Amino acid sequence: MPSHNAIAFLCDLVLSVGVVFLVYKLIAPSLRELLDKIIRMPEGTAFYLRALSLVLFCLALSKVITGVNLKSDAHAIEYVWAVGSHLSDVLDSLFMTLLAFVVVVTILVVVLRSKNGQ
Repeated sequence: MPSHNAIAFLCDLVLSVGVVFLVYKLIAPSLRELLDKIIRMPEGTAFYLRALSLVLFCLALSKVITGVNLKSDAHAIEYVWAVGSHLSDVLDSLFMTLLAFVVVVTILVVVLRSKNGQ
């Protein structure tokens, strides 16, 4: 029988990667369309989307890789709080990363639009 720490870690991992996957799937089509119009290079669009996905998934994994380390006599609710704490860290980092990415894409849009005369 697996330990409660292992089960909590797997729940933490699945939830964190699931949230990142959901956020990426929600923003990827619009971002692809924007980058296709601005960059006009399919390779550039693919690069930015792959870079974003790589950063987001590495971010989620870095926050949950420490695992859940509670004593064996811990109550079930303590595991729930531990998973919630890790998920909160993932969401905080996800927000900051997306904010930074929006700034980079905005600068890219402004520079390339003025360069292309649009």
